[in-house]
Amino acid sequence: MKFLLLLLTCGGLLAPAFAQTPAQMAFMKAEVRRIDDQFVQRVVDITHLPSSQVRAAMPAEGRITETSARVAAAIEKQLGESLSDEQKRAIAQADEERRAALAAARAAAKNR
Repeated sequence: MKFLLLLLTCGGLLAPAFAQTPAQMAFMKAEVRRIDDQFVQRVVDITHLPSSQVRAAMPAEGRITETSARVAAAIEKQLGESLSDEQKRAIAQADEERRAALAAARAAAKNR
């Protein structure tokens, strides 16, 4: 296990993409919050659940998981019933848009 962690660290997989200035970190924090808020609102519109339930379904920050699958599974568990395929596809689409927005924000942060 230690070897794997060392390999990942030395290979740059666990290292940040670039060293961030305080301004870049603040920008990214605000962008992540804004993007996550938009995602939560999209899921609220899809499922008609309160935003607090949707937020509770989101994986912890930094957790390596597919957000759409985690959110859908957690919501199904909360409801005690399955979401429709249409709802699952809409949540997956919202997550794709969330990931694209995060990538754009990371790129924009480099220029700050």
